[in-house]
Amino acid sequence: MHFTPIGFVSVENTVYWQLSIERERDLVRLTRTEVPYEEMSEIGPSFSSIDRALIEIDRKRFDLLLDLRQGPRRNDIDFETHIDRHRRALLGSFRRTALIVKTAAGLLQVKRHLQQDGIARGAVFMSEEQALEYLERPYAGR
Repeated sequence: MHFTPIGFVSVENTVYWQLSIERERDLVRLTRTEVPYEEMSEIGPSFSSIDRALIEIDRKRFDLLLDLRQGPRRNDIDFETHIDRHRRALLGSFRRTALIVKTAAGLLQVKRHLQQDGIARGAVFMSEEQALEYLERPYAGR
């Protein structure tokens, strides 16, 4: 991953993810690229890259906007087994998470993942505008 600071925004890009940190908004934007994981062994290192990029922020103070619309559609058991742990750790580490998906089937799948993972501070949308509205509401943290 290559790190480039741009004013108050930090940018990280890998073949699988595009990441920006908007420090003035306490927002992390993470976008899945269209590149599929060819091997299950690629999943762990891709999430490790995200963790390294976020090492200097207090995730419990930041919201996550996770855009999955470009990502390859995949829900086979091998993939789900390999990604579950990484997804749960990532989503559970932020104050709130808004996920953006492309299809109604994706909406149902991701809602199921949030429920399975016990992510109560997350919501799924099919529009970036709605996702940002959710994250811009005052947070009544517990």
